[in-house]
Amino acid sequence: MSEGDGRYRQFVEASADCMKELDRNGTIRFVAGLGCAALAPDGPDQLVGRRWVDLWPAEARDMVARALDRAATGERVDFVSPRDTAAGVSRWWEVMVAPVVADDTLDHFIVISRDVTERVQLQTALESINELLQDRLNESMARSLSASSRYGTLLQRFESEHGAREDAESRLAGIREQLDMAHRARDLAEAAALQAQKQQAIGQLVSGVAHDFNNMLQTVIVSLSGLEDETADLTSRQRRMLAYAMDGARHATALTRRLLAFARNQPERAEPVDLGELVSNFADFARHGMGGRVGIDVSRPSGALPVWADRHALEQALMNVCLNARDAMGNTGDIRIEIGERPALPPHELSLREPGSGGTQVYVSIADTGGGMPEEVRQRLFEPYFTTKEGGSGLGLAQVYGTMARAGGGVEIESEAGIGTRIRLVFPRYPGPLTLPE
Repeated sequence: MSEGDGRYRQFVEASADCMKELDRNGTIRFVAGLGCAALAPDGPDQLVGRRWVDLWPAEARDMVARALDRAATGERVDFVSPRDTAAGVSRWWEVMVAPVVADDTLDHFIVISRDVTERVQLQTALESINELLQDRLNESMARSLSASSRYGTLLQRFESEHGAREDAESRLAGIREQLDMAHRARDLAEAAALQAQKQQAIGQLVSGVAHDFNNMLQTVIVSLSGLEDETADLTSRQRRMLAYAMDGARHATALTRRLLAFARNQPERAEPVDLGELVSNFADFARHGMGGRVGIDVSRPSGALPVWADRHALEQALMNVCLNARDAMGNTGDIRIEIGERPALPPHELSLREPGSGGTQVYVSIADTGGGMPEEVRQRLFEPYFTTKEGGSGLGLAQVYGTMARAGGGVEIESEAGIGTRIRLVFPRYPGPLTLPE
């Protein structure tokens, strides 16, 4: 297999979808993609050799067979249908069936399945809200008609109908406003889901490239190590250049490994973490992502500052705060990061929640030299989907809020127009050892 084929296969296997190749008779002969885990928990190879139609429930097989028949005529077919996973859980799947033709003859089929259960559930919930609001509108109209019939005189009927009409119009305006809010919520949810899919695809691509780059760096290091064994044949200038090359290659290797660890998708797991060491290592990694016109300065005391948190979630929170600081400075300036400890503050002096009760607090503050923010923005800073940036998702600082809440910590914000913003993440100091027993 060529290097290009291997990279292509790596990207396919990292896809969140389930990709299948069927022969002309509809029998599976190749399966790849993370989405196949729901159908084949023991590995996608257990699906190879089975008829694709047989994977669907009995009531859906006629529809699936008709989709294959239509695709065999050269037509791409799309449909959405429920299907149980290997664990017996019902999920909704969006399926695309495309024919592959060679010399005007059907050669095989490509089938891509995507789990869209959350999208279907959201649509169902919105339809239920619409039905409920329509029922309330009908009830309001019925009450207005009933009210008009209770008055015998023309004047009374006129006054009653006038009041009922105003009441109905008021209720109708309120219901329309609720409908508009529901539609906006749906649009925001769909946009957030699309952005998450794009970020997932970019993360998979970066992870694959970093993995290949790391392998190439190992080849460079091995070659340079061979030269180090023969330094007697080199001039002093060549030995100095060789040392520079080895330092650079080892630094690049550490950077790619850090990038792979940062991009890896894994469940949260809290553990004892030295906050000073984590932030220092993070700063080395983040400098490459901020751009050449943004500097990062770190100030930390000697000695360990242990906290109880998830390492990767904390790094993601730090990256979100630093990216907001970079944007506030217009991609030019210095970000100052300070790590320290202090006596615990009273609960009412924290912006989020009290990190622990009494004792010592450990903090990391991120300060920028941007234009600061007004009070109305500060009050909504951690709201999901709230953003002041064009094209922003509004989820970055909401993730910071969630991470600090799970760590039992808090967030403090200091901002003044024309001076800049300082965001301080505060944790209760972890009293135990940094290394847990096996």
